[in-house]
Amino acid sequence: MQYEMQGTGGLRGCEGDEGVKKVRLISRDEAFKRAERIAEEYRAIHGVEFTVEDRFIRIDDVVPTQAVLSEVKLLVVLQEIKHGYNAPIIVIPYNRKYYLVDGHHRAFALKKLGFREVEALILQPDSLFMPGALKTVEKSGLRRLEDMKVVRD
Repeated sequence: MQYEMQGTGGLRGCEGDEGVKKVRLISRDEAFKRAERIAEEYRAIHGVEFTVEDRFIRIDDVVPTQAVLSEVKLLVVLQEIKHGYNAPIIVIPYNRKYYLVDGHHRAFALKKLGFREVEALILQPDSLFMPGALKTVEKSGLRRLEDMKVVRD
């Protein structure tokens, strides 16, 4: 699914116009494949086994691992969620929180729309594992979804 921004707010699908900001949303199936791929990469890099668990989690327990969101992409995601878009986010649990690996725009949009829970693909380690992004998150002061900034692009 690709979109372009039109003027001051209209969205329409596009075929590949030059110079237009394109936004591609991940499908539900692609999210599951991406979670499995990330789990495999983490196994190879960290030597820890991961299983992927699909369940709903409290949105207030989700911690972002990036500080900035694209306004254009956020507007597309908000619109699509209102029309049934439901790709799950991907997270790693640590210390009773869930650190976002993929799906920052989706999680932020759901929070802004008043959702209390979000479907998540949880990369569950079989032994103690500290997400590498934890130090970055702590340095940047990211503790909750509202700490991310939306920037014009």
